Amino acid sequence: MAIPIRPIRLLLFLILFAPQTVNAQTTGKISGRVMDATDGQPLPGVNVVLEGTVQGSSSDVEGDYFILNIRPGTYIVRASFIGYASVVVQNVQVSIGQTTLVDFNLQEEIIEGEEIVIIAEKPLVQHDLTSSVISISASELETLPVLNFSDVVALQAGVVDGHFRGGRSGEVSYLVDGIPINDVYNQSFAYEVQNNAIQEVNIISGTFNAEFGQAQSGVVNIVTKEGGDRLEASGNFYFGDYVSPGTDLFGNLDDVTPSGVYDLEGTLGGRVPFLGNRVNFFSSARLFRNEGFLFGRNIVNPAGTNADTGQLVQVDGREVFVPSLGDSSWSSMNWSELSTVQLKLTARIFGTSKLSVNALIQDTQGQDFDHLFQYNPGGLLRNSATAKSLTLTYTHLLGQKSFLDFKGAFFENDVDRFLYSDPLDARYPNDNALRQLAGNFSFFRGGASMTHTDRKTTTYVAKLDLTSQITKNHLVKAGFEYKDHELFLDDFEVKNNSGTDFKAAIPPAGTPDHVLYTREPFEMGAYIQDKMEFGIMTVNAGVRWDYFDANSEVLEDFGRPRTSPRTSSTPKSQLSPRIGLAYPLSEQGVVHVSYGHFFQMPPFQFLFTNPDYIFDPEEGLNRPFGYPDLEPQRTIAYEIGLSQALASDIKIDVTTYFRDIRNLLGTRIEIISAGFDEFFQLSRYGRFINRDFGQVKGFILSFEKRLSDGYGIQIDYTFQVAEGNASDPRSVLLDEQAGIESEKQLVPLDWDRRHQLNTTFTLGSPGKWVATLIGKLGSGLPYTPSLADERISVENSGRRRGTVTFDLFARKTVIERGWRLSLIARIFNLFDTRNEVNVFTDTGRTFPNLQFLPGEAQGLNTKEQFLTRPDFFSPPRQITLGLSFSF
Repeated sequence: MAIPIRPIRLLLFLILFAPQTVNAQTTGKISGRVMDATDGQPLPGVNVVLEGTVQGSSSDVEGDYFILNIRPGTYIVRASFIGYASVVVQNVQVSIGQTTLVDFNLQEEIIEGEEIVIIAEKPLVQHDLTSSVISISASELETLPVLNFSDVVALQAGVVDGHFRGGRSGEVSYLVDGIPINDVYNQSFAYEVQNNAIQEVNIISGTFNAEFGQAQSGVVNIVTKEGGDRLEASGNFYFGDYVSPGTDLFGNLDDVTPSGVYDLEGTLGGRVPFLGNRVNFFSSARLFRNEGFLFGRNIVNPAGTNADTGQLVQVDGREVFVPSLGDSSWSSMNWSELSTVQLKLTARIFGTSKLSVNALIQDTQGQDFDHLFQYNPGGLLRNSATAKSLTLTYTHLLGQKSFLDFKGAFFENDVDRFLYSDPLDARYPNDNALRQLAGNFSFFRGGASMTHTDRKTTTYVAKLDLTSQITKNHLVKAGFEYKDHELFLDDFEVKNNSGTDFKAAIPPAGTPDHVLYTREPFEMGAYIQDKMEFGIMTVNAGVRWDYFDANSEVLEDFGRPRTSPRTSSTPKSQLSPRIGLAYPLSEQGVVHVSYGHFFQMPPFQFLFTNPDYIFDPEEGLNRPFGYPDLEPQRTIAYEIGLSQALASDIKIDVTTYFRDIRNLLGTRIEIISAGFDEFFQLSRYGRFINRDFGQVKGFILSFEKRLSDGYGIQIDYTFQVAEGNASDPRSVLLDEQAGIESEKQLVPLDWDRRHQLNTTFTLGSPGKWVATLIGKLGSGLPYTPSLADERISVENSGRRRGTVTFDLFARKTVIERGWRLSLIARIFNLFDTRNEVNVFTDTGRTFPNLQFLPGEAQGLNTKEQFLTRPDFFSPPRQITLGLSFSF
């Protein structure tokens, strides 16, 4: 029997590097001082415990205590000492990676069993934050009009369409329970944890500590819920649809149905039966479908030009050939579906040690709108993905001051894009049908997408983490992690022509029409970090080491792609120092300063694109070569900020930042050498290299009025300048094909939104009713002006119109006999605003300049229909109503 190599390699690394450990922070800390209320002297030996847990501590000779490894959430902290009345502090909130201060003043006991109860309030100003961090708890998530955690991220200051502080997409690390879940193929998240399973989400933008690796712009750190000691259940049921009068732009929206959008969620947690009180479980499930708002009509079927049903159709005095007429029914072209099931088991073993196992499976399906298929939606590709994840975490206490975490994880993301799952399906038309059935200002009159893609990313992660409060002032972490990846890609164009006897066929692998590869890169990281808390200031100082090996081959001579010898790719590594300082100006104000170097490999798809180095003369510059020897992309970031409370429930924050970004992914043009045994000599092709660069600078102003007296306000304003030499890594190739010179200066990047204003206004009484209105106002993104497809100005020198969107969430709650019942309304794009998200580059608007678009439509549609672009607008108003329960 063959023994799999990858698990053995993981085990060897764990054995060799176990003394060095790493883990993204998933817990917080409580610390404070216990004093005698009468004379102000410290009290040693006082027991401080978290009620309902086995966690606690005792004060030292100076009255100081601390409790480590506390999951985010709300706790009751009790301090007790013989001869003194116990003090109980309720509503103590702990967040990921932060220290919550709880001091006690004990009074001598007058009545036996006497205790003093104090209701704590989360401080407005957190004194130990050395960078920009937003923590959002489960209860806060419930009051926001969001569908998933990516919607929560989009609400944060400095985030524009998934770009953190001006960085390219894919520069963010996503972690779930301390495990990175990025799909390294494109650096997106492999799966989404559902909101009903989130205990807390921690969003770090700008700079971050040495414990976080493979990220340049930000970190999204999610901790999932665990089951408690009693049985708890919840359910949410939403139904709705898009409701808009704009049916002239968005076809078929007048057909409003309650099932156009539905969202069914449920959770169940508690003790596992028959196992006593040592094993708990938490489970969640979700079923979601959005019918979409971009529809096409089945005017034609996806048939080829050789179909025996072909006929001539009269259109405005013209005869138009159509292979097969459809039934003219409406079909959604941007629908999406999601189903998720998650189960987490948590067990107490060996006294205070803890073991948890978390399993998840998620399936998504949908389509991406394509304007040219509006009369032929049956020929449009379908997308599907299945993600699987299994995580094991073992936490072992090494005494009061230290604990050890071991994490092992496996996740897989299997993504497919095709029209028919069987590439030999007889329904595939001839492969040149789309070209033959196109036309000037015309939708496709038949044909189909012939692309058939199956890709899979499999990642194994092994991490160890040691956290130790070595002295009262120093919380030290040191660590190591190992990640092993397997990337599989099978991508081809189905062939159906005279060479295949007009039957669907798969082209041979290793040809321009069929890319097939499996690659196994791996990476490692280690760090050491010290959080120094001195009272007068907090310092986070650390250094991180990252290592990457593409485990592949590269050409020695790119002028000879067919005949050049190949050599092994070179491993890459970097040391990245990071430091942050928080200096309290008073009890109500703190200044923070941070600086760091950040390392991230480009998305792995660009390392292994066209791995056989095959030049395709038909594609030319459109088919660049990957480069496994790409260097890591590097960022140096600076940040300084002030947080100041103005009243017990009001604070302001001011943050300014600068980022210098180098070694970004770009392209270079290569020429096939003459005089060698090469085909297509002197032809030109592109390959990916590190050549692009950028700079980002900006500041953020925030105002928060915490929910009290029936209302709360949050306002964030961001001014940001994001510039670089290119937004698209393929810019050199695109410019060469357009006959223009690539930029050698800093120009606005595609996501350079100079002004962004986010507002949140909340009314209500917690536990009874709440209404939240979120407004997002942004200045226009840039575009490159052109006339008749000729660029007439510097890249991205034009600006689109700004955008304005308001979303509403309202909940009315009734509590009866332990049941919590709520009626909920969610309205997205409340005022049905037509925001322009894309434009014609000759006008900067969603309509073109007809003076530069001569000619008439040649297909079944009119020229006006073709130039009407519903996909250039943001989604119309969506209304969903729901019912939730919990007990």
